[in-house]
Amino acid sequence: MIVFFDIDGTLITEDEKQTLPASTVAAITQMRENGHMAFVNTGRTLFNATMWPYMQKIPFDGFVCACGSDILIRDESATEQNEIPPRVNLETDDVIWLYDTVPFRRYINVTVPVELHALIVNAAREARMDLMLEGPDRFYFDFSRPLSHGADVLYTRDPGHCASVDDRDKCFNKFVTWENENSLPGQFVQAVSPWFDPLDRGNHFREFPLRGFSKASGIRAVCRILNVPIDECIVIGDSVNDEAMLKAVRHSVLMGNGTERLKPEVEFVTRNVEDDGIAYALRHYGLI
Repeated sequence: MIVFFDIDGTLITEDEKQTLPASTVAAITQMRENGHMAFVNTGRTLFNATMWPYMQKIPFDGFVCACGSDILIRDESATEQNEIPPRVNLETDDVIWLYDTVPFRRYINVTVPVELHALIVNAAREARMDLMLEGPDRFYFDFSRPLSHGADVLYTRDPGHCASVDDRDKCFNKFVTWENENSLPGQFVQAVSPWFDPLDRGNHFREFPLRGFSKASGIRAVCRILNVPIDECIVIGDSVNDEAMLKAVRHSVLMGNGTERLKPEVEFVTRNVEDDGIAYALRHYGLI
């Protein structure tokens, strides 16, 4: 089996503490020892899905990042070519070393075309939307206006991986927006929707992956690459941005703390994150 895990609200708590339960680490480690594969499937871009200490506690087999537009799979054979891992370029490298010494081969990396960069930034400013572009190795913020609370939380968490939306060399897979009472979200969505699939996450927060890419498309791509039937996949998520991938497979699991309206639509509802929900789900399916 391949198990695809969302991060926020699934592997870790969704509060600012971002707690990864010890039971989750132990359960996924045991699952892999039993011959199953563990993949992250997240809206986060690569650096934000891999750099945090809590994410380095679990030996994942692959990462589906940026809603399916950046996919890496563990490839131990790459160690034969490099005894010492080279300096990593998260934007362009075909082989990327994670966990310091483990090589992952990049199979898909689709970024937003340069000709759309100015359109997105200008449309956000005209619609008075707070914009954050999400790249493989950094976030890009609009410092021409005060950051919203949501944007400021992400900026202050790691300012070393942040730059300006006006950076000429920016590279990004997707973007998100926050809106306030003065914003014109309809105008902005209309301006970018020919190229992006807007996802309303609630609380005045929207996510914009490239059109045609989603967590579900990422699962299908991994199955093609590894030649694994999609019925041999389990998906575990918690919120509306997981809905597409939960519907893409037969074995769908929603966290107990997940969105209420999704609970009737999944195969199994497990416990909350902090109540050993991941371990409970993997035990339910006989993987541990």
